[in-house]
Amino acid sequence: MMTRRILLFVFIFCVGGLLVVDAQNTTAGRWTTPQFLGDGWWQSMTLDQEGELHVGWYGSQRAEDGSDIDQLIYTMRKLDGSWTPQVDAIYTGLGGFTVRNALAATSDGVIHVLFRAGTAHYSSSAAIVGASEAANWSEWRQVSDTGYYLSLISDKNDVLHAVFSGSAFLPGLATEEGRQESSACFLCYNLFYRRSMDGGQTWGDLAPLSTEPNTGSDRVKIQQGPNGRLYITWDEGLDWYTGRGQALDVRMVYSDDSGLTWSKPVILDGGDHPDRRPIQGTLTELQNGSIMMVWRYSTDSDRNIYYQISNNSGETWTEPTSIPRIFARSVNESTLDHYTLLTDRLGTVHLFMVGQSTLTSTTNAQLYDITYRPQADFWRSPQRIYYSPDEEPEWPEAVFGLGNDIHLTFFTRGLRENVQGTQNNTAQLRVYYSYLTGNLPAAPTVEFRPTETMFPTPTVFQNIDPSPTPLPTLEKFDPGLTIYSYDNYAAQTVLGGMFLAALFCGGVLLLVRFIRRR
Repeated sequence: MMTRRILLFVFIFCVGGLLVVDAQNTTAGRWTTPQFLGDGWWQSMTLDQEGELHVGWYGSQRAEDGSDIDQLIYTMRKLDGSWTPQVDAIYTGLGGFTVRNALAATSDGVIHVLFRAGTAHYSSSAAIVGASEAANWSEWRQVSDTGYYLSLISDKNDVLHAVFSGSAFLPGLATEEGRQESSACFLCYNLFYRRSMDGGQTWGDLAPLSTEPNTGSDRVKIQQGPNGRLYITWDEGLDWYTGRGQALDVRMVYSDDSGLTWSKPVILDGGDHPDRRPIQGTLTELQNGSIMMVWRYSTDSDRNIYYQISNNSGETWTEPTSIPRIFARSVNESTLDHYTLLTDRLGTVHLFMVGQSTLTSTTNAQLYDITYRPQADFWRSPQRIYYSPDEEPEWPEAVFGLGNDIHLTFFTRGLRENVQGTQNNTAQLRVYYSYLTGNLPAAPTVEFRPTETMFPTPTVFQNIDPSPTPLPTLEKFDPGLTIYSYDNYAAQTVLGGMFLAALFCGGVLLLVRFIRRR
């Protein structure tokens, strides 16, 4: 009788232990209620090596004379979850010029920003310990003479990489107006890259990445893969800022030598349909080194969202395949929006996007996190992060924390009537923050290594004049991995906990058998 009770106890304990392990894995996927950070829009963020999150956004206020005061707002989230007071870090001028911005942190404890002031791009920086004081931000360094979109990262060697849409006076490229553009896309912006090896004090030569005369370059983004490769993605064709050109395709270039040279553009044209073209392209490097790109078409006649995978650096791609159970919002409502695509430390891909769960939905667009399991080629049902009947989200930005957790920011456009009695013309534009708990032990933090000059002698890199490459022949992607079902993959993610529980249960069963023999 005693033996049966012991066996029953062991069975209940083991099953309960496995349920606890599975519950822990499940609760790791819950997003916090979005937290309001402040009035404004076009936010950016970065995580430093001590695990602190830095967020900046465009906050415009109305002066007493009715003019718009443009400024960059900055705040920091500490490891304990508290936030530093918001500061008007950089005043960029008057006139309501959009302060596009991008943040990057370096190992010497400095936060860097690339931002738009007026119609030009500049860089500035501040020691993280003093970044909450506007007076501590450095003198501006001009990066381009005019432009709109921009993106900035710091690589593992603290080299700053900047990419932006704009115009430039380049020998052999510029007309007498200073731009190489035809009448079909007159004044349209091209795409350029620069890097700094001394913390933004000086910037290397301007390298043209896309200078086609009949198109513009929009929605640019630069990122670094786990092995150090740099990727730049953008939309080619329509130039939103000038209102000229037409959507053509989404493109990618990459560099394996820290931006010294760049590949020729890899082009995804979505099948070269005359009535629809890809836009809103975004990229992530998968755990096995393959590349995934996600995009949508530039028409409401097809509001599916598509993905393609390449295992040979973009030479060949899988056929465009729609992501199930999610649809893009109307193209007229997302002319400036973008998608964010990330791969976590377990190999799971996260797509952050604003869209709708059905084509017939009458509710406002909603912000979703959609996860993809590469081993099973399986997309999970979209997980809603934000919905409001009064506000519509836009521009999701996400970064991973130290424990495979995710920090997410976005802004919303108010759908209500203008708030009366306010001097802030961004009262209907609000920046939010949400957090996804991690499912891995937190990586150790690394202390900053302050240095007076990280790189005393900047290196001038080679200018590349890329030519477009045709869309490669599409082939089915064979990852060379065993294909798992969703259930099997879920079991793999908790394998460690199950293994420990099995060892414990096995030990108890051996003890019971020993007792019975006695």
